[in-house]
Amino acid sequence: MSLTRMVMRLSAARAVRDKTLAGPRVFDSAVDPIDQTIAENRQPLIVVTTDEYALAVTGRDLVSGGHQCDLVIEIAIASRVDVPAADGQGGQITIAIPHTDEGMELTLDIMEHQIAAALMTDDGAWSRAWMMLVPRVTRSLSRRGASAENGVRFAARQIVLTCDLVDTPVAGGTIAPNTAWGNILALMAADPDLARIAGLLRTEIEGNPRVDWRRAAAELGISLESADQIGIGPVLDLEDDPEALEQVTIDGGGFDLIIPPEDP
Repeated sequence: MSLTRMVMRLSAARAVRDKTLAGPRVFDSAVDPIDQTIAENRQPLIVVTTDEYALAVTGRDLVSGGHQCDLVIEIAIASRVDVPAADGQGGQITIAIPHTDEGMELTLDIMEHQIAAALMTDDGAWSRAWMMLVPRVTRSLSRRGASAENGVRFAARQIVLTCDLVDTPVAGGTIAPNTAWGNILALMAADPDLARIAGLLRTEIEGNPRVDWRRAAAELGISLESADQIGIGPVLDLEDDPEALEQVTIDGGGFDLIIPPEDP
């Protein structure tokens, strides 16, 4: 139920793109199984998905609270990999890692290290955005995998990061710049492939302006009736202006005092 989960996954995929041996072959929530994808493209690849999501709910607030989500990053290789390296004399060489059990395991080790560096230590804009959306990683799990499907022998690894997430802004509020959401929407708006999604998200959050007391009720996860009962609602909330009174009559216990309307 958190839009932050979506933009966190998207920013992670952008952060690791071209930062590992997979190069640009980073897929956001690929539908096809990884064994089918690697059979079609034997070069190293990465698939980023979000799995289990949990929210510590207080009352009926399904927006704010303690958000926690598993970010799943799957790596697969099915061929020899050429790795750039220093030659020790200030130049560059290429090291070919063979398509053997040992070679594929070594490649996965390198790529796992590169992914962690891209998310946590890189100074790129997408990495900074991801770290603002994820204030804490509470668990890191790495699983090994391998298979030989359709005659293609490949090795795989699954990295699961259990992440705390920031709240999604309350609907009707304004997304301030230089915040976690302000930064991610600015990055998305500058990306031709994501600009429309950024506009959709901003409209979803900001496009339904609410008065302060209604926004406070949404933040507390309570109904408007409950908001009125605890005193944060307005004293009078009429959709239309009340009709002007023609006159005021005060019962004086035997005679009436009539106050005529003021002349305009």
